[in-house]
Amino acid sequence: MLLGYTLVLGLVLSACSGGKTTTTLRLIHTTDVHGNLFPEDHINQRAGTGSMARLAEMMRQVREQEPNVLLLDGGDFLQGEPITYFSNYIDTLSPNAVSSAMNYLKYDAAVIGNHDIEPGHSVYDKFVREAKFPVLGANALVEGSDKSYFEPYKVFDLSGVRVAVLGLVTPAIPQWLPKQLYEGMEFQDIIESAQIWVPRILEKEQPDLLVALIHSGLTNDNESYMENAGEALSTAVAGIDIILMGHDHRQTNKWIKRSERDSVLLINPANHLDFVSDLSITITKDGDKTAKHITATLHDLNQYQPDADFLKTFAREAEGVQGFLDKRIGLIDAPVVAADALFGPSAYMNVVHQMQMYTVGAELSFAAPLSLSAELAAGDVYVRDLFKFCPFSNHLYIMELTGAEIKGYLEHSYAGWTEQMTSREGHLIKFRPDAQPTDRYKTLVPTFNYSAAHGIDYTVDVTKPAGERINIQQMSSGEPFSLDRRYRVAINSYRAGGAGGMLTLGSGIDKADLSGRIVGSSELDQFFSLMKFFEVKGVVSPVKAGNWSFLPEAWVQEAAERDRAFLFAK
Repeated sequence: MLLGYTLVLGLVLSACSGGKTTTTLRLIHTTDVHGNLFPEDHINQRAGTGSMARLAEMMRQVREQEPNVLLLDGGDFLQGEPITYFSNYIDTLSPNAVSSAMNYLKYDAAVIGNHDIEPGHSVYDKFVREAKFPVLGANALVEGSDKSYFEPYKVFDLSGVRVAVLGLVTPAIPQWLPKQLYEGMEFQDIIESAQIWVPRILEKEQPDLLVALIHSGLTNDNESYMENAGEALSTAVAGIDIILMGHDHRQTNKWIKRSERDSVLLINPANHLDFVSDLSITITKDGDKTAKHITATLHDLNQYQPDADFLKTFAREAEGVQGFLDKRIGLIDAPVVAADALFGPSAYMNVVHQMQMYTVGAELSFAAPLSLSAELAAGDVYVRDLFKFCPFSNHLYIMELTGAEIKGYLEHSYAGWTEQMTSREGHLIKFRPDAQPTDRYKTLVPTFNYSAAHGIDYTVDVTKPAGERINIQQMSSGEPFSLDRRYRVAINSYRAGGAGGMLTLGSGIDKADLSGRIVGSSELDQFFSLMKFFEVKGVVSPVKAGNWSFLPEAWVQEAAERDRAFLFAK
């Protein structure tokens, strides 16, 4: 268990009167669960950590001890594990496994997350219908109106204490996802939405405690949009007592002081259900005054055994996904190591590019590594192995891009990926200035934005400044490459929506015009396309394509060895 924090908030005026009463509440907060229902790693066939099964045991104990308990979730529950894919896309006639598990756990409320929008309307609308708790999202608006698509907030009465929970989701969803996934919806800035809803809730509901349940992280580093608004929200909008954060997968437990008698708690247990936010809240009412005492810790779930009744209840779902994962779908005749993709052409990315071009019939392909831990030996390939390639499921599109736009795309990608090397002692990878060997995330730009191309031959000269590194020599077929000609490019829906800025900042295409460049798409999602690719091919040869390289080779080779050691240090 991590160190906790305690604060006694100042007395505030209340509308109630009468004798002195003291009520204690327990608030448990999970976030970014990403489908971690079971205490097994189904992909790697070993014991797992965290899980809703362990949460079930914790909640059983908490509810035996405490009469006033709230269990809240901060979003991103519908993607990330084989069980979510199986439930979202394969076993669609049964209730969604995640909604069933959250109902079993008796969640009181959840906020929608960006990865919950990504499976599309058919999945998340079904989830909302099945959930026996409100799914919140005040700033996810019905397009063209000020009405929330999801419920904006929920008020709970716990032994006479009124707790209001306002749900807010990162408004950056349109930066990452194509419009079809959130058709009929638009997203308002978190702070703008809170400035509307907090005064409204305070006036109408007169809560004793106001909690902002947000799918958004602590601090924002994007000038274009407020992706992570936690800290900014704490100072911009008065009246919030607690901000339960998520999205950025970073543990946080801190108080922000707004005035001598007014502070707000910001807490985030991070992802995967290894930890939960655990808050003990005492509300003392004395006539027209209310005092609040809050103690907050990040509670380690791995100290609990998985709940036997939970495992029994969801045995059918576990058996179903296990059978799905055990299906053999093909063979690879050479090993693949995902981490190689950071340092040049790789067998891993060659498989992804082959699949994309085969699926949509494109001339070129853009793709980035979605997992760095994936390793496959030569031999039989099973469905479980493909989750190492595609932990999240997108669709595949064909976009028409000019040669100049393709070059601009690559310039932007490698500008975030690589340093400008001035000597052979420098870094190849662009790390965060404060990165430490023990940090989980060390690169300045997430590695899922390290997008490379297939179908053209090019070099990346890292001694040159950003924007001047790419030299496209020819099509890999030997045909000339023209900056003026339009090409059919395979690209996933995440990138086609503008994520990472390659198409907008790099290619210079206005975001509003991106959808007009899409001229085709895969019938089903990227993961399904990968399964079909293996099934049709039978044998896949993941040879390292030599269509691009870093220059100068001697410098890069030395830097790659150093950077690999630093990046994967524990």
